[in-house]
Amino acid sequence: MTRRAFFFPHPLDPAQKPGADNISGRVPFEVTGGLIGTDARPGPFWVMADGFIDSLGEAPGVVGAYQDPCVFSAPWGPFHSFLRLDGASPANEKVVAGGKIIADSLPDTVVPGDVIIYGKTNPLGGKNIKEIWVDTVLVVDEIATLPVAEAEKPPYTFALASDGTLPTKGTNAWRYSLSDAEAKGMHETTNRNPHRIIKGRISEAGDAVEKLETSYLPLADRTGGVCRVLAVDKGHLGADWAKLLEFFASGVFAKVKGIPRGGWIAQFESFALAESLLQAVVKRSGGHQGMRGTVAIPPLTPVGGTKRWNPRTSRVFPG
Repeated sequence: MTRRAFFFPHPLDPAQKPGADNISGRVPFEVTGGLIGTDARPGPFWVMADGFIDSLGEAPGVVGAYQDPCVFSAPWGPFHSFLRLDGASPANEKVVAGGKIIADSLPDTVVPGDVIIYGKTNPLGGKNIKEIWVDTVLVVDEIATLPVAEAEKPPYTFALASDGTLPTKGTNAWRYSLSDAEAKGMHETTNRNPHRIIKGRISEAGDAVEKLETSYLPLADRTGGVCRVLAVDKGHLGADWAKLLEFFASGVFAKVKGIPRGGWIAQFESFALAESLLQAVVKRSGGHQGMRGTVAIPPLTPVGGTKRWNPRTSRVFPG
């Protein structure tokens, strides 16, 4: 079967203050977990993951109501649960390829072995791109279903307690993602029934990153002592840079009716082009942490002091 790759654009710049109307971005977290690379050493180490800036301006960041993709995901591998998947904003969820819409939602089209690259461009609008940012790579392991309660029409409430195969409430997978589907969470309902999520494959085999047989996170870069999402540019991609610019112009930022703010979820026309992008990312990853060529393998565990935002109380609390 021919493998496919998709680019999933999402915000890089985090909201300054967690809140119901704010969109999370990628913020630094100190974590422990698996490492694969040419110069790996014991952790902890830093990654950029879904969250908010701490209101006090301190690192690590604040985990939002849910983390997507969820990389603090034990006992599962990384998974994608709600963001641009739940039917809340249909135009924002559609997947494009070849100048047309090919699916209403990403779980409707991906299959095991497909690769999802999460990131953004600089500038954000897709014109005169100088850098491509990549914070998470998810290799699809399976498409799973989150149970919803019986109802005649949407929105449907979730019925997670009825599924004994889901991670329990004491796990990180529940704490940092699935709990948001409980009553008064930001995703207590869904317009999709069944509600499908994407679970990522994990492997710590030595060649798993090279062969794209595992999901992973590049390690955070540091500029002036400040952590940021890892980026690559023309100098890292060579002849493939022009091809990537064309992909972003014709796919992610395509002029398709109803284009969502921030760009489409877009399928690469060439899997080899996605591989070239990721090879450049892996080569650079970890350089600012003394581990060049090293990436992190979820599930990751945040080092002590992590905070979370509770949408039910609109307060930040120790997580």
